[in-house]
Amino acid sequence: MEVSSVFVAGSERSISADKQLGWWARLRILLGAANWPATSESGRIPLWIHGLLWLWLLGLDTLKASNAVARLPHFPVGPAEWQPLLATLGRLLLEDVGSATLFYLTWRWLVPRTLGRGRVVEYVALAAVLVLPYAGLVGWVMPQVFNDKIRIATAKTTAFTTKSKKPVTIVVHGKKMPVTEPREWLQLFGASIVGTLIVGSSSALRITGDYLRGQRNRREMERQQLLIELAMLKTQINPHFLFNTLNNIYSLTSRKSDKAPEAVLRLSEIMRYLLYESSTDTVPLSRELAHLRSFLDLQRLRLSATAQDAIQLTVTGAPADCAHPIAPLLLLPLVENAFKHGDLAARPVAVQITLELASDGQLRFSVLNHVAPADAERELPNQPGGVGLVNLRRRLALLYPGRHTLQVQTPLNQHLVTLVLG
Repeated sequence: MEVSSVFVAGSERSISADKQLGWWARLRILLGAANWPATSESGRIPLWIHGLLWLWLLGLDTLKASNAVARLPHFPVGPAEWQPLLATLGRLLLEDVGSATLFYLTWRWLVPRTLGRGRVVEYVALAAVLVLPYAGLVGWVMPQVFNDKIRIATAKTTAFTTKSKKPVTIVVHGKKMPVTEPREWLQLFGASIVGTLIVGSSSALRITGDYLRGQRNRREMERQQLLIELAMLKTQINPHFLFNTLNNIYSLTSRKSDKAPEAVLRLSEIMRYLLYESSTDTVPLSRELAHLRSFLDLQRLRLSATAQDAIQLTVTGAPADCAHPIAPLLLLPLVENAFKHGDLAARPVAVQITLELASDGQLRFSVLNHVAPADAERELPNQPGGVGLVNLRRRLALLYPGRHTLQVQTPLNQHLVTLVLG
């Protein structure tokens, strides 16, 4: 086996470790939506999203501020003339902060926690929970706090200028006027509409980005799948493997052994599975196990009749017709390494393979093999072309992002590989 150890993001924390976390750490884990089925790249907000959001907010602020400035007799040029507008500008700034907070909360927390897990009803409920405080802040609190309105009165002066009698516009600092109830409800309604648009826009952008990213990953997976299939044909169905298997079958037929037909059948099943059935995205777990058993049966031909139990496969929670979906050819590289680098002369068990399928769909697959003492300290060679755990890690990152753990351990004279799929 390749001596390396990788822990992929998304591994589950134990109960004891979780109890050691403080309330703030647990809250950050909750808000971070650790189970969101996407890569770490999808959690980052692209720069163009930031730019689009703030350009939109600043554009709205410009329109609102220009409306206030248009009511003045002329464009303010000094601090004294800008002073009546400071309250309006401060309110616009706070509204921008509230709008940006609502947008980012939707992007980073709401969508991954609800729509990312297929919970549409929960999305609607939590969206309302986010919009209501925003509407109350923008539609009721801010009008009460920033109620120093700019009132512009037009009055005729009693003094006559030398040219003509024209009304003079006078800017009067407004007093805090009580907000009438109909107007208050109108402001709340308008703020609710704006908050809903912000949540909808953030959700649409996030979903669109994830969809495009998923399409790119799918194309990469298709290319990677083709490479894996070709690599498997080179490493598993190579001339060396075929000649050894055919020699074993020939030896069985020359002795007129009853195992010869079964050996031919197992070889044909392996070739059929590799050439035809592994081209789909997922296969039933029962088919993957059947392929694995055929491979193990061929490997047992290398052992004597009294040592057949040296290769053991234990399956728990997966019946013979188990339809649990799994990516094809995902388990075989781990088993192949056990035979390629393991010590088949070890007794009573040379290779111990265990598969456990929990009721919640979590799959745990482990391969334990012995290593000859002379080879225990030697670094194991990499497979040709980088095939093996390197390719397996890449496929896991594409097929099970954030939902898998691959761990390689090297106890004394042994190698243990554990794969957990969520």
